[in-house]
Amino acid sequence: MTNAPEAARQIFLICSVGGSPEPVAAALRHWRPARIRFLCSDQTRASIGAALDTAAAAGGPAISPGCVDETILRDPQDLQQSLRDLRPLDAHVQSWQQRGDEYAVVVDLTGGTKVMSASLALVARRWKCTFAYVGGQERDKNGVGEVVSGREIQFSRFNPWDALGYQAIDDAVAVFNHGGLAAAGTLLEGAVKKAGKLEVKRELSTLKAVVDAYAAWDRFDHTAAMQRFDDTLKNQNDLVAIFSQEANALIERLGRHRARVAALAGQKEPTKAWVEDLLHNARRRAAEFRVDDAVARLYRACEALAQVRLREHHGIGDTKSVSVECLPEELRAGWAGRARKGCVMLGLRDAYALLSALRDDLGRRFEEMKLGDDQSPLFARNQSILAHGFEPVGENVYNQLHAKLCSLVRFDEAESHDWRLPAPR
Repeated sequence: MTNAPEAARQIFLICSVGGSPEPVAAALRHWRPARIRFLCSDQTRASIGAALDTAAAAGGPAISPGCVDETILRDPQDLQQSLRDLRPLDAHVQSWQQRGDEYAVVVDLTGGTKVMSASLALVARRWKCTFAYVGGQERDKNGVGEVVSGREIQFSRFNPWDALGYQAIDDAVAVFNHGGLAAAGTLLEGAVKKAGKLEVKRELSTLKAVVDAYAAWDRFDHTAAMQRFDDTLKNQNDLVAIFSQEANALIERLGRHRARVAALAGQKEPTKAWVEDLLHNARRRAAEFRVDDAVARLYRACEALAQVRLREHHGIGDTKSVSVECLPEELRAGWAGRARKGCVMLGLRDAYALLSALRDDLGRRFEEMKLGDDQSPLFARNQSILAHGFEPVGENVYNQLHAKLCSLVRFDEAESHDWRLPAPR
């Protein structure tokens, strides 16, 4: 939970209180807390003073009254009410831990009703803390009754996040698979910080590297994505521990995707692979119902497709500056008037008009689909909030434009672009 030695830590002990003071006194002697919050009912409140006295008499810490607080549970047999009563503990724990790494929290679940202990465990499961329980070396009733007074021992202590880290993995995978890349990363980041065992931290960190790789790819940061895929593939055993039998297929896919983003990272100008990347990004935005974002990406993909074709097939490398002398005769006279220093800048429609004039099949199909018309779904984008208008683009515009773009050029659908993670073990 912290690198500081236990003796050097400033411990905030949160302790449930039952009718017997001895377990509480044993916890006080063992942890020697700097601050205490007792969780009790009206009936068990009287045990607090006795526990403090018992602990002091046995060599326990001298605790100032200003360092002792109480939370009264109104009905210690009502789980829902107890959870409501304990909810303010979040703020107290956060305030304590913000002071520094040496400010630790210990949650003792020994005393009180079963409902009190369960409520405390449920509330505390989100914290970076140590769970503790006072057991005994000797019990009455032939070993099945209460702990014999004076025979209490610190029986159990563990960080709940060493177990709950796997719940964080389940939650993060579910969130990721629904498109919440940033949210999944945040879940895992918090779990890494709270976990105590190195192997749990490592597995959580490896999965976060997977999430971060795809998040970087999704924002077109291909270099960062490549680096995070590398981080993941160095720790394949962690993926096996998380995903068991599904891990090998995932590792193979991560390797393919690493190679893909590496190729994209090395490109200094649009290529067909870059256009395809835009198309898949648009699909993810549409799946999130962010239709304006999706259509903006499809528009750019359509524009880039013409730029790629002009460069690769016709030697026109920059549509921002095309020499009038390079234009076919049928376009030269009409475009010469807008030339600057003998060059013209080509927009999307211009680029496809040039392809058509060059007798390029891509330009011909663009015209046949009537994508250059003012009423086409391509130019409905101009009225969107993200372009020049004030109306959101409808889903119908996205569907039409997506279908036409896919018809305009064949993409390599054999390469899997499924980013979903398998179910953890």
